[in-house]
Amino acid sequence: MSTSSEPLSLEIGEQTITFHSLGEFEFAMSGRTDVPSRKIAELVALTGNELKKEAKAIKAVEQMFVDVLAKSIDEPGTIAELLRQIDVHVFSQDHHWRDLMRSLNDKTTDYDDLRRIALVKYMQYLRSRQDVIKQTYAVKKRESRAESKANSNTGDGNAPGLRDTVIFDTVIAEQEKDTTKDFTRLPKGESVHLKLHPNEIVPLRLSKHAFHIIQDDNLRLVDDHDQAHALKRGKNVIGRDNICNIVLDSAYRDVSRVHLMIEVSSEDTVRITDLSSHGTYVPRRFVDFDQHQ
Repeated sequence: MSTSSEPLSLEIGEQTITFHSLGEFEFAMSGRTDVPSRKIAELVALTGNELKKEAKAIKAVEQMFVDVLAKSIDEPGTIAELLRQIDVHVFSQDHHWRDLMRSLNDKTTDYDDLRRIALVKYMQYLRSRQDVIKQTYAVKKRESRAESKANSNTGDGNAPGLRDTVIFDTVIAEQEKDTTKDFTRLPKGESVHLKLHPNEIVPLRLSKHAFHIIQDDNLRLVDDHDQAHALKRGKNVIGRDNICNIVLDSAYRDVSRVHLMIEVSSEDTVRITDLSSHGTYVPRRFVDFDQHQ
């Protein structure tokens, strides 16, 4: 735990649950990242336009949490105050997330490690909801096209109000399928270590864009236009926003404003934390998930 080795307790719903280690708490939170069947049924009942509105709302909330996580990493000790500034009603009632975050808001700084784990796991829960929305939207779109084709021989099968948007980016969806074999998507908000060898090139994908980390005389991040960005010792924040250490061109529209953090701790080890909407992908062989967090 942060400053105490004593067990820490949280009031969740009508229960008081005690956690004896961070691992125990993280395991408990991992069970709250799926979407309950009741919520899935509610999403399936929505129209295409309602699904788009739901996805946009989740995207806005997710960006708020990304900003909190990024700032808390850059400024240790601020996560409690940052979370208290957020209306607790933003959190879903699913899995008692709202009660859990309300309980954490009442705790001291001894609970900061639990706050960060809870925030990361809640962001993963939001991603699960987004996945359900995308799948449901795709099914409704196919059904709409089939119905339109059956009713009209001249139409193109595209139902009004169901055109593609950036939220349902089919290019991104295909990218995720293509990376299944050789690449793995980093768990959002969780840190993983990459072990580097001299003169090694480690490919990364920021959304659909091919990047590389190159370790030779200097450690560099190279984008898909062959532009090299020096990685300094310590924290390197990469994204489209001017607050980042490495600011990417605005043409990278599907790269998030604050996409990822690369922390350089030594010549042969870097730690990567994904903060993005569309994901950061790393070759499976480079990642040791036993060392995350």
